[in-house]
Amino acid sequence: MKPDITIIVSSCDAYADCWEPFFKLFELFWPDCPYPLVLITETKSYEGLGGKVRSFPALTVSGKRKLEWGGRLMECLRRLDCQAVFYLQEDFFLKDRVDQKLVAEFGDFMARRSSGHEFTMQIGLCPLSNHGPFHVTEHPLLWEVDKQAKYRFSLLPGLWNRVDFLACLRPGYSAWEFEESSHYRARRNPKRILTINRQVFRFDGAQVYPFDPSGVLRGKWVRSHVVELFAKSGIEIDFSRRGFADEASLHAPTPLAFGTRVRNALHWHGMRLINRINEGIDRFRS
Repeated sequence: MKPDITIIVSSCDAYADCWEPFFKLFELFWPDCPYPLVLITETKSYEGLGGKVRSFPALTVSGKRKLEWGGRLMECLRRLDCQAVFYLQEDFFLKDRVDQKLVAEFGDFMARRSSGHEFTMQIGLCPLSNHGPFHVTEHPLLWEVDKQAKYRFSLLPGLWNRVDFLACLRPGYSAWEFEESSHYRARRNPKRILTINRQVFRFDGAQVYPFDPSGVLRGKWVRSHVVELFAKSGIEIDFSRRGFADEASLHAPTPLAFGTRVRNALHWHGMRLINRINEGIDRFRS
């Protein structure tokens, strides 16, 4: 029996021009995908791929006038009926065959370790997911992300327990803010964050979901990641509408707004205070 997984592709109306190349490449490199596909949008719908994609227009469904990335994702996750989700974004363009056997194996691994200290809430499937330090686990292809790691959560391709993913989200967060700030909460979370073994999986070798992160950088196409790939796959795009990004800044961190930095700092100091209070209570009880 295949694991109870739904693939969600997080997007918004402004990136509708990415949907056709994304799903054409998806069909080319994962033609026998056994899992339901949901595209999260704001108001628009996608009609391609022979009806295999179910669009979730978050603003239309919720009746709200505006929702950030976090709010759209929360609205979708609340309405799904599945144990796990495979999280993707609209510019994670496949460039080779997906290892469907490993997706199923890792999904089953997550489902079976669903109680007590072994509960797993995320399995990152990208060689860039999380920054470590890492620890070996009972599965030879999976490592555990240290609980003190700065970036425990990653929004690169990965499997998530749906309920836990929903609990980690906030309506006003952008994807960047979620990754930057979520580690404050994750440090006190007893559930495991896993990622693929970096000695086995890498960008110049084996991958579970083969892609170059990402196809679009700050609203512009990443030339080295899309032009040749689209041409080889018979995909025609008017690149002039977005233009091309400066690839020298491809790996530069995205600066956070001043308000977000203040909020994160306050949250961090609040968590430190709570930790000290809890430690004092534990000492008193002992």
